[in-house]
Amino acid sequence: MAGSCRMIDEFAKDNLHGRLRRDREALLWKLDGLSDLWATEDETRDQIIGFYRRTWEHSDATITALPLDAPGHVPWWPEPCPNTNLFAVMVHVLGESIRHAGHADILREGLDGRTGLRAEHEKQIDDEARAAYCAKIEQAARSAAPIKAY
Repeated sequence: MAGSCRMIDEFAKDNLHGRLRRDREALLWKLDGLSDLWATEDETRDQIIGFYRRTWEHSDATITALPLDAPGHVPWWPEPCPNTNLFAVMVHVLGESIRHAGHADILREGLDGRTGLRAEHEKQIDDEARAAYCAKIEQAARSAAPIKAY
């Protein structure tokens, strides 16, 4: 039984780690060619992305070296959660990465119409079709019955 538990743990860890790697790359792709909104005057885009990639390397080494039940401590997590394990941290980081990639996707589509999970899946939205679709949504919203307060 212990061997099968280790196999399941390794499968779960590999699966979570693979998704995290995929979503990190997706986030960088969505930022490709954009300036940095919250960077200081002396920070460059390359410096910020370099820092992000160095954190990946550290995270990847930690994930590779430790079992899923390895204890951890996240001091800014509320009680009783500061004492946690690698599995919970990986699930949390994956959720955060997906959420931020979604935000970047919304912003990117609004800026230039580029959508997709990764560069190889990129779709360019037809500006005329997009404008017509937005007008259709706006018209539907304006013609909808007002919501009654109860």
